[in-house]
Amino acid sequence: MTSSQSEPRARRSTGRAVNDPSAATSRGDDREDQVILLRSTLIVASGYALGAALQGAYIYSQFVTGWSSASLAQRLGANLIGVLALVVTLYLMRLHRETRAVVLAGGAVVAAAIAAAARYGAQLLIGVYDDPTPDETWGEVAGGFVIVLISTGIGIWSVHSRRAARSRIRAAEREAVHIEVAVRALEQEEVRVRRAVAEGLHGTLQQKLVLVEARLAALQQHVEAGDVDAEDVDDLRWVRAELDEARVIDVREMSRLLYPDRLELGLVPAVRALLGRIPASIATRLSVAPRVRELDDPAAGSLTTSERLLAARIVEEGVTNSLKHGPAASIEVSLDAVDGVLVVTVENDGALYDAALAGAASGTARLAQRVSLIGGTLTLSPGASRGARLEARLPLGIE
Repeated sequence: MTSSQSEPRARRSTGRAVNDPSAATSRGDDREDQVILLRSTLIVASGYALGAALQGAYIYSQFVTGWSSASLAQRLGANLIGVLALVVTLYLMRLHRETRAVVLAGGAVVAAAIAAAARYGAQLLIGVYDDPTPDETWGEVAGGFVIVLISTGIGIWSVHSRRAARSRIRAAEREAVHIEVAVRALEQEEVRVRRAVAEGLHGTLQQKLVLVEARLAALQQHVEAGDVDAEDVDDLRWVRAELDEARVIDVREMSRLLYPDRLELGLVPAVRALLGRIPASIATRLSVAPRVRELDDPAAGSLTTSERLLAARIVEEGVTNSLKHGPAASIEVSLDAVDGVLVVTVENDGALYDAALAGAASGTARLAQRVSLIGGTLTLSPGASRGARLEARLPLGIE
């Protein structure tokens, strides 16, 4: 590859990095943390520097015999050099990026030592001390070290306080977005169910009622004319059969779109009712952990109606997939609860599931989105040797 070919690619890569919102946010946070650390430390250390200069130039010169009589400007200048050394050291060390307490403590000690040494060197250079005694030397170095260490500690605390506040604000923003997405998803689900019910009413059920009405109209004419025969009796039987089928199949199926059978009695009865509708040629098995039975007890359980409804929808989706894409000879459903998480599993022994061949199932995708909104997961994977396995992990509101 020539350099002319690699350069545009590098530029494109750089452009992507620049336009990456997460990268820009990270860089902005880094700059903000650095400014907070340096500014906080500078303000506190400068205050200490001014106070120490006033103390040394006035109080000690007035009341301590033999103390150095250096001017306020000399002392303040030496102290400000120490402050400048501290700020430069913190800038070069990039201490604002650290989160480990040991590294922060060690960095603060190193920065304080460098700044204290710079301050004392400036005092000797400017002429605050001509020939300092050992006590004066250790007093100035130790005092400067402690002051600078405190200033650095306050700066580090300011950074971490701001970082914690920033995290809380962003968590609140994410929660607000999460709630908005959840509301939209529920609205979309409501629209989908309403559309399905409307299509059922205006489709199959309406067709049957139109045919039934036509037969009844013909029968009415025959009865009014007094010309009733055996065919009319057959028509009555047909009308009765059609109405019964509409009641049992169409109306009940549409009602199940809104609310599964026996859900008010609990999740387990609802799942049993669902499995009971499967053709007898397909073997079914339901495994329920004792903990689930406790949680699902209508009298003293803690499963909410929304949790039961979502779990029942997941079982229904797994059973539907088994019947559509199997074909399965057996379907096994298991319900378990582990560490405040309801685990719903639907397995079948049909053809081995292949994601590349199966494609994306719209129903499963919608359920996966709903489950993710409550912090759960929904996965569809191949079985151990045959079929498919649909597993959902739903966090429960258990204290």
